[in-house]
Amino acid sequence: MAASSRFGGHGPLLLGLALTRIIGWGSTFYSPSVLVGALDREIGLNAEIVFGGITILLITGALVAPAIGRVLDREGTRRSMCIGAVICALGLAVLSQAQGPVSYLASWFVIGLGHAMSLANTGNVTIAQLMGERTRRVIGLMMLVTGLASSVFWPLTAVLMNAFGWRMTLIVFAAMQLVIVLPIYAAIPRYRHVPGPTAAPTAVPGASLAGEHGSVAAHSRRAAFWLVALAFSASGLVSWGLPLHLITLFQEAGLTQGEAVWVATLSGPATLAARAIDATLGERLRAEKVALFGLLLGPALCLLLPFVPMTIMTAAAFVVLFSAALGVISVARATLPLALFGRNGFAAMLGKLTVPQNMAFSAAPLLFAVMVERLGASSTLMISAAIQAIGFVAMFALVRMVARG
Repeated sequence: MAASSRFGGHGPLLLGLALTRIIGWGSTFYSPSVLVGALDREIGLNAEIVFGGITILLITGALVAPAIGRVLDREGTRRSMCIGAVICALGLAVLSQAQGPVSYLASWFVIGLGHAMSLANTGNVTIAQLMGERTRRVIGLMMLVTGLASSVFWPLTAVLMNAFGWRMTLIVFAAMQLVIVLPIYAAIPRYRHVPGPTAAPTAVPGASLAGEHGSVAAHSRRAAFWLVALAFSASGLVSWGLPLHLITLFQEAGLTQGEAVWVATLSGPATLAARAIDATLGERLRAEKVALFGLLLGPALCLLLPFVPMTIMTAAAFVVLFSAALGVISVARATLPLALFGRNGFAAMLGKLTVPQNMAFSAAPLLFAVMVERLGASSTLMISAAIQAIGFVAMFALVRMVARG
């Protein structure tokens, strides 16, 4: 009862939404990592094509996010998320029948549409419309739970695939969307939009004007938008690319494969720990200053690593600190737009920000694969530092703008 009242009576629903995040991300974004071998053996899909499905998912999300955002601000999220769950189920069912690269990649367009309607930004908008001033903490907790999706679905996918094959595994995932996810989405309260400058979600009576319209002055909103987009797109280009190649970078610097793999496994716990700290203590600090710290720590570490002797302890310290920086930035990416621009039009703003961010995310794996192969570890780290430094400068300019405002 205490936990439920702490979350405005929405405790059980939030637990259900946390479960839908694990199922949604685990069955779509993370499943190809386990299915890749079977897809290669049975229908001849190489790793580039298999993970190309994720690229299509991200690009599809970028293309439809602005339009979805406008609908979410006007109608709330329940209908969109319910439709999205059905579309995800359909996409997974189509994926289970793939016979080659064309049908495989086409199914990811369907999954990408469902993903954009029910996960990604939509989940954060739901929390904002339900939780009001407590949005930042709850989003942080939700992202903490989402970080468990791979830990749950990698072994689950492997068990199902070994028992029933990859096609039936995807059918099971499709059924989860209809049997588990859809009823939870249907339990989201109906959202009554009140047009006009004083609009406020009905779940948050008495919300402050700053919370409703944000901390950025009206005449600065366009500049603030592009600074946020630049900061998070630059950091996302690195965070979605560099971690995929850390094992290779550590091996090139002198660690054995076993040592490099062991060190790389520290990334997940460090990211989760940073998100947990931000979720519990972050409300005491402004979101843009937390993001600024993460954007400073990341490039500093990438700049420093090539100049220190590579040992297991050095690599471990880099992974822990770098992953912690990425953890707080990922939370800020979801919560900073709310602090800057307010709940009024929050979904539309997230939708617009998704376009440059998802384009950067989708390009990152291939870009870093090329850099690691052609330029080597040290140059890749230097370029990573430079890209993140662009993000830091943009965020620093944003902090100055907010302070002046």
